[in-house]
Formats: sequence, C-alpha cells, structure tokens
Amino acid sequence: MATKAIARRRTRTIIRRGGHKSKSMTIPLALVGGFVPMGTDILSAYKVGGISAALGHVSLCTTGYDPADGQWKPMFAVQKLYGPLVLAALVHKVANKLGINRALASAGIPLVRI
Repeated sequence: MATKAIARRRTRTIIRRGGHKSKSMTIPLALVGGFVPMGTDILSAYKVGGISAALGHVSLCTTGYDPADGQWKPMFAVQKLYGPLVLAALVHKVANKLGINRALASAGIPLVRI
C-alpha cells in the first residue's frame, strides 16, 4: 500500500542582526541656524512696522526686491539668507565627515544632528 505525501508549507526564517536601527527623522541644527538671520530681521521689522513691514522684509530677504522703494537689493538677500544658509550647509557637511552626527546617533540623542 502506498502512503500519501503530505504537503507542508515551508516558512521562511528571517534573521535580524542587532545594531541597526531604523532611521528616524532628524533635524539638522546647522541648517536651521542658517535661517536665523532672516528670521530675526523679519521679527524686528514686524515689531517696528507691523505685518506689512514684515511681509516686505520677507520679500527683501528671499528675493532682494524691496517693495517699499521698488529697488532690487540682492546683497541684502545674500547677507540675510543665502550666505548664512551656504555656510550652515558647509558646517553640516564637515560635521558629517568628522563623524559628529554618527556619535550623536550612537549616544542615543533623538532628533538632533548638526
């Protein structure tokens, strides 16, 4: 007499190695710091002239166009936004090369990177 072969479903075993954590969202402080000069300029304009002056300084800081007198001032935008932002990006890149961000991650500090 012949026996019936029973088909069994094979399960796949997944081996997880320790030491690798899933990446979480991080905030690069150097890049956020690049926006500080623009933010302080807009805040001071708001305190002096209200919301219309603040919106004018948003335009002035981002594009270099001053709506108050209708002139282009691109060096103002470079001083308040683009220069600090490029400098902050370079600081972030150097911090990555030196391993500072990896050290912060291994120390268990959440959400913060340079």
